[in-house]
Amino acid sequence: MQEIRAAVDAFWADLKTGRNNIISCQQLEEAMKSKCPLYLLDIRKPEDYEKNHIDGAINIPWNEVGDYLDDLPKNEKVIVICYTGQTAGQTVALLRLLGFDCCALKGGMSCDQAFLPLVASCST
Repeated sequence: MQEIRAAVDAFWADLKTGRNNIISCQQLEEAMKSKCPLYLLDIRKPEDYEKNHIDGAINIPWNEVGDYLDDLPKNEKVIVICYTGQTAGQTVALLRLLGFDCCALKGGMSCDQAFLPLVASCST
């Protein structure tokens, strides 16, 4: 229980020092262009991921993220992507408590996608 409390205290302390748990589409584009080591975690449903996703993103549906914690990198910033940003924010909070360096894409896939390299499928 003390480890959980320490992680929660660190989470709140980081917020007070200005650490933000969100990244905008434009900031993500800049980070991708500068070749920052990023792990793009798309937590949407597989069928929505297939329709379009950010190039390089890995799809692990939200309800399965807990099954893949050992596969997530501890040495890269994890960018969590969902539909609107809300579920990504919840996921980021939990991942941060587990020691991951992560943030949520502000607005999720409804953000200004003009900044992002997208991969989209074409269904006929």
